[in-house]
Amino acid sequence: MRVAGDILVRSSGRTVGLFASMRRGRLLDVPCGAAEQSRALQRLGFDVVSIDLFPKNSGSDALRIVRADASQSFPLRPATFDYVLSREGIEHLENQAGFARECARVLRPGGKLVVTTPNVNHLAARLSAFLTGQRNLKRGLVNEVQTLRGRNGSHLYHGHVFLIDYYRMRYILRIAGFEHLQVFTDRYSPTSLALAPITPLIRASMRYAAWTAARENLRKHRNAAPDEVTREIIRHVTSSALLFGKRMIVVAERAADVESACEAADPSGTRKDSPGRRFSQAS
Repeated sequence: MRVAGDILVRSSGRTVGLFASMRRGRLLDVPCGAAEQSRALQRLGFDVVSIDLFPKNSGSDALRIVRADASQSFPLRPATFDYVLSREGIEHLENQAGFARECARVLRPGGKLVVTTPNVNHLAARLSAFLTGQRNLKRGLVNEVQTLRGRNGSHLYHGHVFLIDYYRMRYILRIAGFEHLQVFTDRYSPTSLALAPITPLIRASMRYAAWTAARENLRKHRNAAPDEVTREIIRHVTSSALLFGKRMIVVAERAADVESACEAADPSGTRKDSPGRRFSQAS
């Protein structure tokens, strides 16, 4: 189902609206920018509160916008939202792990976090990183002049200086207490699609990296990720969404028990002095 103003994703060959199929509830949009997405979701029936360091509310509507730095603690009570949306925001934030923890704090158990950000795992971005050391050829070279976009006292508004890949996104969400991660995109990169023939090499390289790390961890009696964790990571990173998509869209659920979820982020579930599990090349 597609509704105007929704977050669109590619799923099973179709473009569908992400929020249209969700039960209506209280939603936090952070950072909200000009709040266009906030207003669209409000029209869809969500009870929306928005946060931004530079809010641009015209005052002509009933939208609630709070001035705050998304890199710091939100001025909101815990467990008061059903959804948190961060649309094209996390790549601007200095404290991304703290941001994920704040999202978990304000969400009710079972609440959903939706994060969209430029996808730096697609094949064209990998080629750009090989050529320039940066994942985007069109944004110039990161520097303190053009990349710093604004100030609000001691608070800085950065450009795309903190681009985040899937591995680090998954890591900070898992340790913050999120589970059941899903990855989507909304459109594909033609250059990445043209590079599709190298996909088998990428899969083989990832499996080799996981196998050698597991073998080394076993030799040194350190924890290794269980097979199901490694399979999930490889499945996500080698999905069409991340190999070819221009935008990475992650949906995650706040665990009912955040502390238990954080303990589960030690994926082996074993003591540090016990051997971890080996990732099998045949699995």
